[in-house]
Amino acid sequence: MAENGQIASGIRGKALEMGFSACGFAPVARLSEWESFYDQWITEGKHGSLDYLAKNRALRLNPASLLPGAKTVISLAASYYYPTAGNDTGDNLICRYARGKDYHKVLKSRCKKLLAWIHATYGPVSGRIFVDSGVVLEKEWARRAGLGWIGKHGLLIIPGKGSWFLLCEILTDLEVEEENTLVDDRCGTCTRCMEACPTGALASAGRLDLRSCIAYLTIESKAEIPESLKGKWDHTIYGCDICQEACPWNAAPEISRMAEFFPVVRMDRKAAESLRSLDSKAFFEKYGGTPLKRAGLSGLVRNYNCIT
Repeated sequence: MAENGQIASGIRGKALEMGFSACGFAPVARLSEWESFYDQWITEGKHGSLDYLAKNRALRLNPASLLPGAKTVISLAASYYYPTAGNDTGDNLICRYARGKDYHKVLKSRCKKLLAWIHATYGPVSGRIFVDSGVVLEKEWARRAGLGWIGKHGLLIIPGKGSWFLLCEILTDLEVEEENTLVDDRCGTCTRCMEACPTGALASAGRLDLRSCIAYLTIESKAEIPESLKGKWDHTIYGCDICQEACPWNAAPEISRMAEFFPVVRMDRKAAESLRSLDSKAFFEKYGGTPLKRAGLSGLVRNYNCIT
């Protein structure tokens, strides 16, 4: 069996080889300092209609319950940023991560391969994979793994690389000890992301209010967009990148090393207008392999009506 330091460096090296931008490790523990924050956020209704966020509180705060003998959370970050020149010109009405292939499938496939490699190299080990799913507080585990800090826009910021990252985790019974140096909050007095949000969803630093978040309204919410928020934006019908575009830490973002995240779909106003004439089958054939399927045809038409 390899020394623990060698295990950490070996897994990190393999993860980077597979296209991940960062990899870190944190011992499984109860996230007790998040209890009051999370409970207040739920009590204030800032989770919107996502009732599942109010459930399984104990599991969210203690991932040891998710896997017998769990010892380590392996946090992985994958950049989805790409240079726009020559790849994505013109008026694109969908947020950056949704222009490539479905990240759930892309990252889950890579995590499965990484876990299999860990098993073959250091095993036998057990593990569970989380890609924006389950009850894992991914940003906190990435912070604990020393990858970065959670900015005022509520996203993980990796020093020198920015915040254009998708996060995923492997919960495993393999003990991976590494001395993490936690990254201090480096937002300072900057409030550019908060000031840039046109709907006031970031009125409180780090406490995103989903009920007025453009990404939530255009992707997750199934209800009509409130009249009080209509006309607040005209740049997107799926997701929102405003707070990240305003963040000075994204001045020189890391380019993705996963080709699947480069654009495979565009949605200018002409394409958005054509949604009104599609049926569900035609929509799925055209956009079924992208994140756009989450909002669905009716959701995208609703969103387009909101900005026209």
